[in-house]
Amino acid sequence: MRPLLGIAFKISSIVSFVIMMIFIKLLSAEVPIGQIIFFRALIGLAAIFLVYALVGRLQGTFTLRSPRKHLAWALTAGFSMSCWFVSITLIPLPEATAIGFVMPLITVALAWLMLGEKVRVFRWAAIFVGMIGVGIIIWPRLGGSADLDSTAALGSVLALLAASCWALAQIFMRRLTKTETSGSAVMSFSLVTMLLALLTLPMGWVFPSAQQWALIAGCGLAGGLGQFCVAESLRYGEASTVAPFEYLTFPVASIAAAIIFSEYPDTNVWIGLPFVVAAGLFVIYREHQLAARST
Repeated sequence: MRPLLGIAFKISSIVSFVIMMIFIKLLSAEVPIGQIIFFRALIGLAAIFLVYALVGRLQGTFTLRSPRKHLAWALTAGFSMSCWFVSITLIPLPEATAIGFVMPLITVALAWLMLGEKVRVFRWAAIFVGMIGVGIIIWPRLGGSADLDSTAALGSVLALLAASCWALAQIFMRRLTKTETSGSAVMSFSLVTMLLALLTLPMGWVFPSAQQWALIAGCGLAGGLGQFCVAESLRYGEASTVAPFEYLTFPVASIAAAIIFSEYPDTNVWIGLPFVVAAGLFVIYREHQLAARST
């Protein structure tokens, strides 16, 4: 284990994913989101192949041993990414990022429900606190004077749905990694996502301009690099070491959104975010404790 290198990869993945989200928001006004998702998956997969080839780890990395397990993972992960991409075009990037932090808490609840993992009172309490935080963040969109049919309300719902589906995808990933490589998981995810995105072709794709092609390529490359960095961060550092750095996504995304889109976190985000982050960090700490006791 080389924890500092693992942390460096984790931070690199955060920067890569934020760049990807910026490119998506820049493209979404003129390029259909289904088309963006298709090329994000295609170019990202090509980038992953190239990176693994350059580091000499191509052989055996993309072999599929359990296609059924791959399908469950790829469908939920692909649907999650699609919901996420749409959500960040409808609500400010800092707000979507804050809502997404609920994912680890949902994962714990699903692990109890689907995998039979023991979840004691402290982690249930953390989940409850985190849900309160998410409720505070999304309440102005869904309650009070908010219009339930508004695009902002839809964006909040899709961000929450994306986090929930990604949590479910993590459960499928836990089962998958017992027999499969991370590279094969990326490949199945990319292929299934491309097929799902192709279903939007009749809705009208466009022929991008040179500038739009550059943004599409940048989106795919940044996404592929981000996936590689996530895998490498877990290769060199324990999950409990690198996971807390995920919360750096909020300041990085907020700074980028403020500079490029003049988007700033609302008051409700600042109030609810500490609940979500504190709950997530407690869950990470508690799971690290439990893992240490079992070894």
